[in-house]
Amino acid sequence: MNGGIVRMGASEFQVLQDAIAGRREADEHALAALAVLEERLERIKALGGGFSDIGFSSEVRKIRRNRSLAAVG
Repeated sequence: MNGGIVRMGASEFQVLQDAIAGRREADEHALAALAVLEERLERIKALGGGFSDIGFSSEVRKIRRNRSLAAVG
């Protein structure tokens, strides 16, 4: 069962990594992958301790910001 979870997480990670690298557009699939990873990050942060300082890279924050601008515009 854990293998499926890891594969699913790796898939979202790969989609987002490809969007950052320019190998794919930051399309709806990439934004959905980002949403999944954001949710998982929040769960990790909720564990507290050293996990509370974990965050996304500036490239991911840029994709998130562009997503927000597209939703407003």
